[in-house]
Amino acid sequence: MSTITVRLNNEEKKIFQEYARFKNSPLSTLMKEALEEKIENEIDLKAILAYEERLENKEVEYISFEEIKKRLEV
Repeated sequence: MSTITVRLNNEEKKIFQEYARFKNSPLSTLMKEALEEKIENEIDLKAILAYEERLENKEVEYISFEEIKKRLEV
């Protein structure tokens, strides 16, 4: 396991520690979860932007649920 140092001013430290106590979770866990969520959001945004570009370029086909059932013979 490795250690990373994060520099906080006194106000940030106080707020983050109070939040960790409120959530009954270690501050390190909350920080890791927050960073993971930020990364996931950026990945999602890239996927949305790529989809919107494909939609704009008419590269996306909409297929209704009924049509899918027909194609699958369900």
